[in-house]
Amino acid sequence: GSSRGPPPAPWHEPSHMGGMPGVIPPPPPPEPSVMKQKTKLFVGNLPSDIQEEAINIVFSHYGTVTNIYVMTGKAKSGQACAFVEYSAPIEAETAVLTLHEKYEIRPGDGPILVKYAQPGSTRAKPY
Repeated sequence: GSSRGPPPAPWHEPSHMGGMPGVIPPPPPPEPSVMKQKTKLFVGNLPSDIQEEAINIVFSHYGTVTNIYVMTGKAKSGQACAFVEYSAPIEAETAVLTLHEKYEIRPGDGPILVKYAQPGSTRAKPY
């Protein structure tokens, strides 16, 4: 008699790894033309009744402000935010470094947030 060993264990197929949810390809690197547009700043944590004039007074200390766009009542917290455009990137950079989380437009409201506006995130209409 030839004694047989135990039967081989059934071979399990590996579970399919394709189509995993939540995997997003990395975004393409920004184009050089976009990188030059470093003159537009996003300003957050502003008082809900902020006026363009008040923003202009603060930001014109650091360069030539060419455009101010205030958005009020958008945030759930009631805070307003704004976009400030400078004529030169170095001016915008100075404002970010000087004001971001350091300057309070209205003492007690907390410091404002100043960062570069994301290209294409502003859905500003032409009219």
